[in-house]
Amino acid sequence: MKMKDWKWLWIILFSLLLASAGSFGTSDASPPCCSEDPEVSYLLSPRSSQRFQYLVRYESFFSKELGKEKGFFIILPEDFYQRPRFKYPVLFLLHGYNFHRKGAWWKVRSPEKAMKILCEVKEEEYHWLLHEDIALIANAMMGPRNRTYQGLERDLEERFGELAKHGGLLKGDSSPKEIAQSIVFRNLHPGGNSSDPFHPLMKMIIVLPDGDNGFYTDENEGKALFPETKESKPCDRFQPGEAFHYSLLPFLLMKPGALGRHESYFLEILHYLDGQSPYRDRLLQVRGIGGISMGGFGAMKLGLKHPSLFQSISSQSGLLDIDLLRDKWMLKMTMPEFLEVFGRLEAQKIPSSSFLDRNYVLANNPLTLIEEKKIFRLPSWLYFDYGKNEGFHGITGGNQNVEKALNEKHGSHQIPVQPHNGKAAHNNLFWRSRSGNILKHHSDAFQKIILEK
Repeated sequence: MKMKDWKWLWIILFSLLLASAGSFGTSDASPPCCSEDPEVSYLLSPRSSQRFQYLVRYESFFSKELGKEKGFFIILPEDFYQRPRFKYPVLFLLHGYNFHRKGAWWKVRSPEKAMKILCEVKEEEYHWLLHEDIALIANAMMGPRNRTYQGLERDLEERFGELAKHGGLLKGDSSPKEIAQSIVFRNLHPGGNSSDPFHPLMKMIIVLPDGDNGFYTDENEGKALFPETKESKPCDRFQPGEAFHYSLLPFLLMKPGALGRHESYFLEILHYLDGQSPYRDRLLQVRGIGGISMGGFGAMKLGLKHPSLFQSISSQSGLLDIDLLRDKWMLKMTMPEFLEVFGRLEAQKIPSSSFLDRNYVLANNPLTLIEEKKIFRLPSWLYFDYGKNEGFHGITGGNQNVEKALNEKHGSHQIPVQPHNGKAAHNNLFWRSRSGNILKHHSDAFQKIILEK
């Protein structure tokens, strides 16, 4: 073999090595906060022995709005590196309220303790990835090999089976087969024939931001972070002694940086992705936004307030009428951040000393925005649902008020109790069972927009 032939052989081998690293390695960004978690390792650093490989990345950027570095996960389509010039629509999925930010002093008295709690409960930016298992479901539904609903169910069963071997299913969870059945034949294709054709979803990039407990809304007095923290690194680290006593009860505390300018920060993520991220040249200006619980509120509010930025919206168990949340005693004990974002949280005083700014509540209320925009029928770009056993009138009543505003039949968006859907309650089993419906909703909206262009 001639020298120049050797040269080209080395170039080809080196190119293949780079492609392999791009396909299955982690990015050059800082490692995720809970990098030792076996499920995180399974998704971000897959071994060659795994049958299923996922292109999940952890990225971080410095938020000027919060004055702090923030991390997020990004899920890339399987063919991302094989199609270097192809551009994808983007779906943002927002997490819910993290009750573990509060608790006894021993839980939050040090950055190490805070990190341990974060990694044990896997909340915030981890939720959609590790509780709703969105990467598995999205890959199966976007994959070209699943041409029937039976094929999709079998694929999901195999994926969840492998995930279970890597510590990805919690104790007491349903079996891989039951999970697949719940997603496909009880929710996505109920009553349908197993041999019915399944059309793979439009391939998309999925972004999972960290929204803290900020309700995806700027705190009404303009505070960057509350309680303040001197620590600018990610992973919810803070300096010892910065935990905030918000109640007369000594064991009720709030971790620093629980809320702040979180709508401005979220819009900052969009600007970062479009202008500075490694993926900026691969993103279509076609976006969807969805969320669960507090994230359902955030998705509906942000999508309605910024219609030029988001072309599809979804909400699961969302707080869709926050004007219902007026009980300051309940808020002070369970969601004190809500009081601070939409009014004033008076620390170490009885709840009646705190107050809500109703004008600010209504300015950010999904139901009010729907009425102001004169949306009297459910548009194809909007999806919402809620469970029969949510257990909180703020969610059930709010969703029913939106049904009424959109002239939908009362209870038509309520999902009944089914096998393996968490009894249609406010939990990840319920949200996971509907994840296929959420992905299909956004895929259909993306396809319609792109065809019209």
